[in-house]
Amino acid sequence: MFVVSSYTQAQVKTDFEKPIFIKGANLDPNQLEQTKDDLDVKNENDYEVLTISADEVNKYLGTNLNYITSSATIEKKKFGKGVEVEILTPNTITKVTNEQYMNASITAGINNANIKVASVESVTGEGALTGIYKAYEESGNELDKQDIQNANQEMSDLAAISEENQGKDGYSDESLNAAIADIKQQLADIQKKQDEQLTKEQVSDIVNDVLKDRGLNNVINEQQTTVIINNMYNVTQGKVFQADPKAFEQQAKSVSKKIEKSAGDLINKAKDLNTEENRNLLQKIIDGIKEIFLSLVDFIKGIFN
Repeated sequence: MFVVSSYTQAQVKTDFEKPIFIKGANLDPNQLEQTKDDLDVKNENDYEVLTISADEVNKYLGTNLNYITSSATIEKKKFGKGVEVEILTPNTITKVTNEQYMNASITAGINNANIKVASVESVTGEGALTGIYKAYEESGNELDKQDIQNANQEMSDLAAISEENQGKDGYSDESLNAAIADIKQQLADIQKKQDEQLTKEQVSDIVNDVLKDRGLNNVINEQQTTVIINNMYNVTQGKVFQADPKAFEQQAKSVSKKIEKSAGDLINKAKDLNTEENRNLLQKIIDGIKEIFLSLVDFIKGIFN
């Protein structure tokens, strides 16, 4: 069972001596060996080994899973800050992305860790973080229940937004998650300079500004923007954010840099599509289509007159 209690930054140790291997409870022997191979777990003695069950995942995600095969490893970063996630079986993690895992992890209160995820069977990937939470807490790091719920909701909502916008010009999951990390960073920067909690209006302003700056405001619709605002407001009310906004800012900054480094071209594409030059070009195309249509209407009228 997870230990859920109040959170302070000082309580976060992340000092587990060994990396942790979290295995799905329903792996058969052959699947376990395949999973260990996928995660590069050569010798279980080099790891703290934990098992994650369907009941534990259901408790935190509100799902009704009957079995769990997805697995993961987590280890403390030796150098640098932030959370890095690598999905080692991308063909079987069908919904949640590396970037969504990273953003959700810092929302939950996980910091300065390397995480690897794999599954021998096709899964959405939403249950994988539950095992990470368990490993993190059993190594002596307390996570707040509301922060975990916020992280799960954020991960689910961002995955849905990416699915809804898949294939649209100027959109990528990487560009959205880079924006989310940037939003978190800016919100934390404001919070560390004021005593009062951030208002919904402040959060809304930052969300809209960042989406516009990153060229996403013309892709993400109003309803999706509202979902993001609600998620980010919940983050600002969380214990991990309130306890040490400066530390939270550093974690978000690290995630933002990591995404920018790995997916800079996709992110820049969204920005480029939102330049004044491209907006003017689009308007010219629209105006040209209108002129052709009006000319056609006039031509038809001339025939009948």
